[in-house]
Amino acid sequence: MNERLDVRTRERWTQMHTNTAQVLNQILRDRQFKEWENRLRELESMGHIPRGTVGQVEHSENQKSASSGSTDEGPVGKDVI
Repeated sequence: MNERLDVRTRERWTQMHTNTAQVLNQILRDRQFKEWENRLRELESMGHIPRGTVGQVEHSENQKSASSGSTDEGPVGKDVI
């Protein structure tokens, strides 16, 4: 808190900081989800999990993004475990 700054400048800085944090968090979530998809594909190609699981995860992600409610499922969903 720099007391030399006026209230308006502090509010703008706080808003910019908040928006930047939100964007960076979304980028991190997207990157983590892509890493999960790649890992699932690797496991499928090695035969450790049944084929088509990645498609189910992508389908559930599309449904989740279409709805506003959140679920307790991780990025791999219930069907994988």
